[in-house]
Amino acid sequence: MIYLIAVVMGYFTATNGMVERRARTFIGMGYTNPTYAKMSALGGLGGWFCILPAAYFVGSDYGNGFLQGLLFCAAALGGAVLAGLVKFPGLSYLIGAFTLPVNIALVALVYLITRA
Repeated sequence: MIYLIAVVMGYFTATNGMVERRARTFIGMGYTNPTYAKMSALGGLGGWFCILPAAYFVGSDYGNGFLQGLLFCAAALGGAVLAGLVKFPGLSYLIGAFTLPVNIALVALVYLITRA
């Protein structure tokens, strides 16, 4: 379950990165709503800053601490690769805008799972 959360976090972060690159490269491909644009811009920065604390929580809970945290980061990278393979064109902009709130909620979920 923990590693599935890592894959989802990596997927959201990579999708946000692809959306931001597309929005900045092509004219007319950005967000029309400035709030969504700001949320998407913050999501790219906050994506890995959410994955790393979650990896710390996983590593501090299980026996092989560093190894489990490293596997969590590897699962997040696997989710990032999956984002490159599986694309939802209409949904990508929505995923990009809500990356930061979803990843924060998933970090809280990982914390609750590892501390229970």
